[in-house]
Amino acid sequence: MPKRTFTTEVRKDWQDMIAETLKAIDRHAKYKDTDEFHARSYYILKHYLEDLKSWIQAKEKKLK
Repeated sequence: MPKRTFTTEVRKDWQDMIAETLKAIDRHAKYKDTDEFHARSYYILKHYLEDLKSWIQAKEKKLK
């Protein structure tokens, strides 16, 4: 049985990457207040994920 269910084919293609990116964000978040590398990585990944999710939603709107 699949780990996740998908509402659209667009999400299906990106869901695993989103899950891995969330794990990386969480890991960097633990150290972002004490280490510049982790702070920078945290914000880069967070903005990437926000952009990716916006792009997915735009693609889904076009499918409707």
